[in-house]
Amino acid sequence: MTSSMKRFRQKVIALVEERELDRNETVEIRPLGVAEAIGDPAPWHDYPLMEGKEKLIEARYGDGRGQAFTSTPAGWQGTLGDLLDIEPTSDRNRALFVAAANAIGRRLGRVRSTIHCHDAATGRCAEAMAEEAARRLSPGGKVALVGYQPGFVHALSERLGPEKLLVVDLDPERIGKVEAGVTILDGRTELNRLAAEGEWGLATGSTLVNDSLDGTIAAFAARGKPVVFFGTTIAFAACLLHLERLCFEAE
Repeated sequence: MTSSMKRFRQKVIALVEERELDRNETVEIRPLGVAEAIGDPAPWHDYPLMEGKEKLIEARYGDGRGQAFTSTPAGWQGTLGDLLDIEPTSDRNRALFVAAANAIGRRLGRVRSTIHCHDAATGRCAEAMAEEAARRLSPGGKVALVGYQPGFVHALSERLGPEKLLVVDLDPERIGKVEAGVTILDGRTELNRLAAEGEWGLATGSTLVNDSLDGTIAAFAARGKPVVFFGTTIAFAACLLHLERLCFEAE
């Protein structure tokens, strides 16, 4: 279990104890179909979710809903106490815990935007992210995008120019391809280069589930570079661990 995940779990458990939540209350988690998860994010359809390389799972805890992306989706049902006993030492278990933690945070009013955006909202989010990047970057700066997200890649490339965008991903089938004028680099070997050359890091919140969050934070911190996380997966963790998150269209 990584340092960040360990601290996140400890903080969630402490919050449950502080608020005296009923550990016998039910938590339900299930994988969502593409239509439920993201709808139709035209014009881009090469999201890993739509290619079957990952799933969005959704947890329900009372009226709280929370989600997490994972390549090892699983359904689960049990008590809050059972959920807190899960050791998040695998992608499957981390996804279950993270989705449920997001539902807990949402129910307690501690976090918002825990449900992924749908349909045209995905494009609006990409445009908003490109504008935010343009606002933050210096004239010669580059965005270092950790995790391929087609809407972001196209919007950032169009708004900033492909020469101002660096992208890494962990999918072997994606690495080496050119998207919107940008070559996708290997996240296992090129992350440090990305952090060195980029002025501003923009990383998928799925790093929390795939066990690469601490490495991503360390790569940018070692070079004095800021890194911001995006998406619903890292919603409550960003809140409790004091990480900056941008998510413009999530519910």
